[in-house]
Amino acid sequence: MGNIWIALVNEIWRHRNNCLFKGGVNDHTEVFSLAQVKVWSWINSKIPSVSFSFSEWCLEPLVCMYSI
Repeated sequence: MGNIWIALVNEIWRHRNNCLFKGGVNDHTEVFSLAQVKVWSWINSKIPSVSFSFSEWCLEPLVCMYSI
């Protein structure tokens, strides 16, 4: 569960740097979506027994976490 926080903070940090140094636009929806993708990809690559899809992860992340 701690790695989820790392992925979220990392995505927030990357977005912040993009806004500050590259003139990016602050978009909370984009940050959240990219964090969802990053966490789902990490879980699928690290835990081979995962049986939920990305759409299931987006709709019910807590249910998916309890199934691991």
